[in-house]
Amino acid sequence: MGTKIIKKKLRLSYKKTALIPGKCPDLITQYQTISRIQSLSVLAEAGIFHLVFADPTHKVHNTINGHCWQNKGKDGTLKIPSNSGRKRITILGFIDAIKITFTSLVTESNCDTYANELAHKELRHAYSDGKEILVIQDNAKYNHSFASGDTIKELNITPIFLPPYSPNLNLIERIWKFMKKKIMKNTYYSTFKDFWGAIIDFCGDFGKYINEVKPIMRQRFQILKAD
Repeated sequence: MGTKIIKKKLRLSYKKTALIPGKCPDLITQYQTISRIQSLSVLAEAGIFHLVFADPTHKVHNTINGHCWQNKGKDGTLKIPSNSGRKRITILGFIDAIKITFTSLVTESNCDTYANELAHKELRHAYSDGKEILVIQDNAKYNHSFASGDTIKELNITPIFLPPYSPNLNLIERIWKFMKKKIMKNTYYSTFKDFWGAIIDFCGDFGKYINEVKPIMRQRFQILKAD
């Protein structure tokens, strides 16, 4: 029996494996969290408060190759330059999945309590009506550290912590994936200044992506199964 026939009979395909957190929460916890997010979203749409999803990302100055339409054969494969990739940019971002607005702090520094505080001040500035802002985020130490201080109360911001190891429930992860697709994949930036500029342009002119972002902000959450 040939290899192709065996693969067909066993319904096998050669594909890339999928990574999930090694300690993802149980199904009940994930469903309960989704239910809470949906309830909060209803109240946010009614104007009771603002609701955003938050998380930082680190983008390294290097080319990321990806799929694209190219000529067939080895000679038809596009060659894209790469660079050292030693410098990186940290983006602390907040996405409002209802209004499709994006707020961010872009820095070369690491993400720590101080940077987190500056980012939340940017968030408060973006929502100048003074209404309470609920921030859905993970359990990073700098998040808990900032949440225990006085500044977050002065800003009228309330943190909502997701279960540990549940990036699938944080909608901003979809924004980081979208960013990678739009400005990083198959794109070469010869200087760090050019790379920095591309990220600043993405964050500062996010409104031009609204029609592309709306579909990925729908609250259809992937449920992770450790088994």
